Amino acid sequence: MLLQFIIENVMCFAEETLFSMVASADLEQHKSHLIQITPKTELLRTTALYGANAHGKTKWVEAISFAKQLIVNGVKGNQLIPVEPFRLDKQLKNKPSRFEFLIFYQNIHYHYGFIINSQRVLEEWLFVTPKIKELRYFERITSETGKVTIELGGSLARKNSKQRQFIEFVAQGTRPNQLFLTEALERNVAKLKPLYEWFENILQIVPANPRYLPLEIRANQEKPFIRFLSDFLKQADTGIHSIKTIQEEFDYEKHFPGLPEQIQLEIENDIRAGGTLIMLSEGTSYTLCANESGEPILIRLETLHSGHDGSVVSFDFAKESAGTQRLTQLLAILVDLLSSEKVYIIDELDRSLHVLLPKLFLETYLKGANNQHRSQLIFTTHDTHLLDLNLLRQDEIWFLEKNEHGASHLYSLVNLKMNPNLNLQKGYLQGRFGGIPFLGDLEQLDWFSKE
Repeated sequence: MLLQFIIENVMCFAEETLFSMVASADLEQHKSHLIQITPKTELLRTTALYGANAHGKTKWVEAISFAKQLIVNGVKGNQLIPVEPFRLDKQLKNKPSRFEFLIFYQNIHYHYGFIINSQRVLEEWLFVTPKIKELRYFERITSETGKVTIELGGSLARKNSKQRQFIEFVAQGTRPNQLFLTEALERNVAKLKPLYEWFENILQIVPANPRYLPLEIRANQEKPFIRFLSDFLKQADTGIHSIKTIQEEFDYEKHFPGLPEQIQLEIENDIRAGGTLIMLSEGTSYTLCANESGEPILIRLETLHSGHDGSVVSFDFAKESAGTQRLTQLLAILVDLLSSEKVYIIDELDRSLHVLLPKLFLETYLKGANNQHRSQLIFTTHDTHLLDLNLLRQDEIWFLEKNEHGASHLYSLVNLKMNPNLNLQKGYLQGRFGGIPFLGDLEQLDWFSKE
């Protein structure tokens, strides 16, 4: 689970920016939204981030996505680190950027962070708290000449042990532009595997225009999942009464005529290696994967509608509206949230959806979530209908706002003084909490000039 995410000098965030999923001890409402991880610490299940266009919502999502990709995939030996500092300040433009995470996973607190520029990882650290006392796993510093120095804690490997000698060897081989966490996992340092696993598998980032890759495969393999999709889409009044998967043999001439042999070979190698590909042909979306024999197959989704005469009419899923496709992809995420330990960060939850559907999605998650599956849902949105204290707690509502220098600031509603009887939706639109656009006088534009 995510406790805190801190960034500084990253994209549009010039100053230290702290986001927290730790519940406020002063609030009593919606106790079912909380997950107790220690006797003194409760975490939020969900958080909504509001803000005007270009005020930093998507950039915040991109910042955490960048950190994940850097940790999971690393960079090549001669590659620059593609970090983006705050560019509207000449001094900050040439200073390093900071990323920091506080995580709770498998009953252990992890405090991990790094400071980087485009050339090297300047600092990196990891502290863990398995019980009460915080223990140092490692601290890393890279000099201006590129020399990497990593100090190891005794809790990671005992002195004079073979494991310590091995980790010291890994440390010496860590490139200046590579995170030690990434390098250590490539060398199978077992004690660091859970943290890496959290970033790789638990933390899931969903951009505003996603293609949820496992949708067709999961629908093909899990009958309860396809029934859930069908029931929800029917309840949401999409006109769909059920959804099904179609599995076909992969025929290049039929599905992708004229595809060069070299590309065909690359596709087959990727599929046999366990990869999944999404391809479009004449408006139809196909998921390419391997069957039980390892041979490439195609899976696509079809939606079933009722005709005027009671007949069943099938449509390719790609022909459905953007809203229906978005909702279906979100439903797959909902199933994940309710059945496993995941942290989903969704940009523009309400994108392409009817105003009632985001609320239905959120209510379904909050009612169905339980302590057995420690999942969290964090999302950006413009949907003011979710600004309702009957739905969300004050500490579950955050705002992003840019100042006159173009720097974004992030703050929680719980830190603002407000009348407890205030209509949040109305107050937000009136600008009481910030995070809304300043609209100038449009008549001053040349478009309105009269000849």
